[in-house]
Amino acid sequence: MKAAQNGKLMSVGSSSSRSQVSKLTSITGDKLETKLSVKDLEELKVAFMPDSDYSGFPRRLDRKQFSDELSEIIKKGTKEEYMELFDKIDITKQGTVDWDMFVQFMLLEFYEKDEKVKTTQVPQWKELKMIVSPHKDCIQRIELVKATNKYLSISKEGCIVFWDQHVKMQRSIKLSWDSIKARDLWVTDFVLLPNVNKIAVSFTSKEIAFYDLSSKVDFNCQYKLQELTHTPLCMDYWTNPDDSNESILVFGDIGGKVTAMCFSSAQIALFDRPSQGSDGNQNNNTTVSVRMKDLIRDNSKHTNCRVVYHSAHVGWVRQVKYAEHLECFISCSTGTQNSVVIGFVEKASTIMRTTSFRYYHGVHCFDYHQQMNLIATGSVNHQVCLWNPYVISKPVGILTGHMAAVIQVIVNVNKSQLMSFSKDKVLRIWDIQQQICLQRLAGMFPKGPEVQTRLYFDEVRNRLFVTFNYLLTLLEMKIEIRDRVMSHERPVTCAIYNSLYNQVISACQAGTVTVWMIDNGQKVKQFTNCHGQAEITTLELDHSRTRLFTGSTDGTIKVWDFNGHCHHNLAAGRDQPADIAQIVMLKRSIATIGWEPFITVFRQGALTQFHVHPADWKGGKEHQDDILTAAYNPPSMLATGSYDGEIVIWNANSEGVSKKLQQRSRQKLGRRPMTTTSTSTLDETSSLRPMTTDSQASELEFSFVISRLVFLKHRMAVRGSSHTGADLVSCGGGGWVRFWGVNKGNLLSEFVAHPHAGNVIATTDPEDKYLITADSDGAMKVWNIDEYLLQEPTETVYSPPPTSATWQAHSDCITSITICSRNDRLLIITSSSDCSVALWDFHGNRIGEFGQENHWTLSAFDPSLAEEENDDEAKTQPDESLFKEFDMSELELESRASTAPDMRVVSSHGYDPDFRANTWGNTVLGKAYQEGRLNKRERKQPGTVPGFKDYIEESAVGPYGILGYRDLDSMPVMRKPDFMLHPHKYFGEKSAKGKKKTGRSEEQEVDGEKQLGIREARQSLKAAFDERTLFPKELLDFEAQIRTEHAQKLKHTARDAFRKAKPVSILKSFVTSGSNITQTSTPGGTTGVGSKVGSRVGSSQHSRHPSYIRHRSSNNMNQPVDTSAA
Repeated sequence: MKAAQNGKLMSVGSSSSRSQVSKLTSITGDKLETKLSVKDLEELKVAFMPDSDYSGFPRRLDRKQFSDELSEIIKKGTKEEYMELFDKIDITKQGTVDWDMFVQFMLLEFYEKDEKVKTTQVPQWKELKMIVSPHKDCIQRIELVKATNKYLSISKEGCIVFWDQHVKMQRSIKLSWDSIKARDLWVTDFVLLPNVNKIAVSFTSKEIAFYDLSSKVDFNCQYKLQELTHTPLCMDYWTNPDDSNESILVFGDIGGKVTAMCFSSAQIALFDRPSQGSDGNQNNNTTVSVRMKDLIRDNSKHTNCRVVYHSAHVGWVRQVKYAEHLECFISCSTGTQNSVVIGFVEKASTIMRTTSFRYYHGVHCFDYHQQMNLIATGSVNHQVCLWNPYVISKPVGILTGHMAAVIQVIVNVNKSQLMSFSKDKVLRIWDIQQQICLQRLAGMFPKGPEVQTRLYFDEVRNRLFVTFNYLLTLLEMKIEIRDRVMSHERPVTCAIYNSLYNQVISACQAGTVTVWMIDNGQKVKQFTNCHGQAEITTLELDHSRTRLFTGSTDGTIKVWDFNGHCHHNLAAGRDQPADIAQIVMLKRSIATIGWEPFITVFRQGALTQFHVHPADWKGGKEHQDDILTAAYNPPSMLATGSYDGEIVIWNANSEGVSKKLQQRSRQKLGRRPMTTTSTSTLDETSSLRPMTTDSQASELEFSFVISRLVFLKHRMAVRGSSHTGADLVSCGGGGWVRFWGVNKGNLLSEFVAHPHAGNVIATTDPEDKYLITADSDGAMKVWNIDEYLLQEPTETVYSPPPTSATWQAHSDCITSITICSRNDRLLIITSSSDCSVALWDFHGNRIGEFGQENHWTLSAFDPSLAEEENDDEAKTQPDESLFKEFDMSELELESRASTAPDMRVVSSHGYDPDFRANTWGNTVLGKAYQEGRLNKRERKQPGTVPGFKDYIEESAVGPYGILGYRDLDSMPVMRKPDFMLHPHKYFGEKSAKGKKKTGRSEEQEVDGEKQLGIREARQSLKAAFDERTLFPKELLDFEAQIRTEHAQKLKHTARDAFRKAKPVSILKSFVTSGSNITQTSTPGGTTGVGSKVGSRVGSSQHSRHPSYIRHRSSNNMNQPVDTSAA
């Protein structure tokens, strides 16, 4: 796990890569506050306290004092980092910080971080284990015996198995019954009685037997409860932790009846034994038979047992439980009426008082969370409902997402999470408080028809037991890793690379699609709830790289643009829930596959409407089992792989079958081989993975599964159709990788790439030189296949190709691998169920995880430096030059939060100050500015020290980084104009002329000499401040035209209005006066006349025609106003 976090190389197969690792320098991007320990905080407290008296008021430090004193005390970080920390604390800009403010900031910082970790604790599971057991029929229940720390399971035929804490079988016991033949024995359920060290087993013969667990030799029956009204189906047992004599056994039967037996002296005896015989001896090994009707009657001799019951259910009682906190009995039934009933014990009555929830759907199961006082129910309508026991009208929460009936729910009290399992073998993990789905596990459980399933969760060891009929499986949680980078809040299902925009697109189980910049790991866009509550399972781009296809578990495929608009909705599941496994873009159609034995296809010509229905695949159904993966080799070759190991080669144009590769399919090697002889075809030739006799069936079962197909397209294009070497790679269950020859349809090689993994996925680089594999445990390997199987071998090869690198990439299952080329580098993009998307080079060096705080910068590849460094190694290993290794010394981490000038990256050679990474060289935006980039002046870089990169400035990432800029030119000396130097020549007389006349004669008379000076001054002016010369003629003509049109419009409006008004005399006088005035008025005067006439008419008609006044005012609001006249 540590190697996965630090991104270190675990094992490297070349000396060149080892030399690269030795040159790496760890660059930590942790904040300063995260580096401080408790001891550091105690030392920092001294800086805030007074020098002599600790009881006085604490000191308040300014920014300079804070950075100087604190950096000297603890010797961690630089002064610049302490200044940044000061700015974070002093959010109110007071200028000083005291000890209380510092402590409050630290508490909030770590509290938010801790809460974020708690709310995003997605369980990480180990590989599913198949446990070999002697059970031959359906396992009815499994429980933990806390006294002995052992597990106990019982099956339908009466086989009881004891397991140790490592789930290793210790012993098994077959129950026998006197009144029933062995073949007719049918166990329905059992419960542990820990206070008396017994177990109670219920049978279809309407009996309950009590067996003693204390005896190590015999498994004798002590009590037998007989003559029950109906067959008991489920049971539960509770004992008082303060008084072990007080206990309750409750069971529900097929008649809808819930019966509870309350014991008052359980440790002495559950039921009274008969009196001693004549000899005075009593055999304790004899079975005491107790009839139910004897317990119910009033004068019963079994005084220490009280029976209460109710018959509120209509159908079979599926589960029953005693809730200590509520002091009631909770039971559920699949009937539509009274599906969930709560029964309360009355003091003087044998019949319980009942309350039923108003929920008219059958309920299969439930569980009770005492701390939250919450009841979780799983119903037949695919919902998980959360109930408050005191609110029976409706549930407080409904968890939707299952596509089949929910048959089991379990509450994980330690994490406040809920586990639900449905009939379609899908396990979901829910957060109870937020009521959201944290995780969905599907496809990992054994396939087959509908089976009986039981779940048991051990909270102490975090183990989940899941039974499928007689098969017992185990899911175990991994150790939690805190402080890990999470690209998504939920497990990531897929990640692809868009070469058009140089972006990485990832999707998670929450239905969220996120777009990242590959150059720095920054989030660009995010689309949430793309398919509602359904999970996104796969992603694909169209041929133009401008449309995104998302497949979901609801059976739909949506087509999006990168603005978040959905253009089409493809009904791949034909309006039924379906798990879309892969989308393949063919030449003229879109093929989809996913847990069905046939291919679903959509024609490109049908993408004209929003809702699109699939067309018929002409090839029909050729697979016998579900198709899990597909690969396309343009222009017309399509390969599909199924769950049973069969590979079918199709002609994508005619949609017909070309070949079938069945050498490693279950049809050829047997459906369920159970002997060593039947598995010899796989085991005799390979000793890489020895299989024991107990695990042969399960190992061989999953070794057929094909989870990924990859065409070696470069080989097929270079060598043509006549080559006989390997051109198809398949991988999947059991860690197997197989190479196939498509031309002859034969198996050329097979080997176990990951010996201890349950599933493997793979991909290749564009030139088919390297094969990259990843398993369900998070490990990755790079294989050199450049010279591997170029020609057809004489017999099947079982030796693997040489490995170039091996490392632990993630802490959980890797869901997708994508190879991309950026700045002449080959990079690997991986997504995992640990909620992260990471970027790696081909040596396993971690560049970063998308979503981390520190952003990286991808530098260009310098081939001269690579040849100079690896010159000696290339002479001894010529193949190493083919490997495009990513020099981590060229990697520069750029932190958003920190701009410390002393952060440097150690390099093995000098730094070129004129070099600058072309980040946008291959993007659409970058091409538009290509000419400007080439012509702009290069930026000056600071001086460097040999062997170091002193690269402090911001990286050229983003649209503004590609714009050129230069220094400002020097400003010449400005010369003031003459009117500023001698204003009295130009403005003195004009201002005097503008003054108002006062009426005095001396101000009206102007001296002749003074007038002569004004005329001379006017002639010397270079430009007259005149309106006609200041504005162009076109603008003045346009203004005059607008004024004329406004005046005419006002004139016609007033004339039409007054023609409709009364009396007629006023109208005639208005027209006469209006026409006379109009002939002599200017455009500006027209507005004034209209306003006066309007006021006259309005005043005269105010009392007689109020409706006219409203009409007139409304018309005036729509008339334009000529502001120039005013």
